[in-house]
Amino acid sequence: MSQVEDREREFFDRHYEEGAWNEVGFELRLARELAALRRFAGGRRLGRVLSIGCGEGPFECLLAPYAESVLGIDLSAEAIAHAQQRAAALGLTNVEFRCQPLSELRQGERFDGIVCLAFLHHVSDSELPALFGSLHAQLRPGGFFFARDPSQRGILRAVGRVVLGSRYDRYHSPDERELDPDEVAQQLLDAGFEAVEIGWIDLALIPGHYLFPRAGAWLMHAFAALDRVFCATPLARFASGFTAFARRTEEPRA
Repeated sequence: MSQVEDREREFFDRHYEEGAWNEVGFELRLARELAALRRFAGGRRLGRVLSIGCGEGPFECLLAPYAESVLGIDLSAEAIAHAQQRAAALGLTNVEFRCQPLSELRQGERFDGIVCLAFLHHVSDSELPALFGSLHAQLRPGGFFFARDPSQRGILRAVGRVVLGSRYDRYHSPDERELDPDEVAQQLLDAGFEAVEIGWIDLALIPGHYLFPRAGAWLMHAFAALDRVFCATPLARFASGFTAFARRTEEPRA
């Protein structure tokens, strides 16, 4: 087991145990990410979907009605236990959760879609190209890839480092960093994906739902409204987070 995986597991076990985030803000964030994925996918029903770094499984449970099946994997045994309980409580029969790293997926498993929410920025720069190549190989022809991660250009992240000082690290694991959206797009193309689309999705909601865990619902809705307005302007490239959507090429017909 790599040292990075050990550090990530330790951080997220503590993160899930503390549960220090605003529930309304978290729900708004998940609904927004699901809407973005379905919009990129053209609103059509999804097939078999793999979600990497699923945590306690709330997004995967939201996604289940729109997919044939969903497999969520995560390094945190505590998070996976909660995810399994969540799916059982909701009566979902097409969702499976496993505590395992991506490298331990069964050989030959193939998917119609792969989702990485806040996962890529935990992968080192040197490992990202190989990861994209591996994910491309695990997709069936015509399958999609969808990710949401923090952006290097995020203006509020720069402000947060100054304002919060050492407290900034309380909200971030030791090995994570922001990503350059253009570099991610190029790496996806280099891995064999096509039609890569970058979108802007967040300015204040994600930082806000961590910084104000006990704030009223009105504040979270205000953050979400601010994000919608900001991400529709030319300033969107300075958003805190971005999405990436790409497809594997369809196999040519004989």
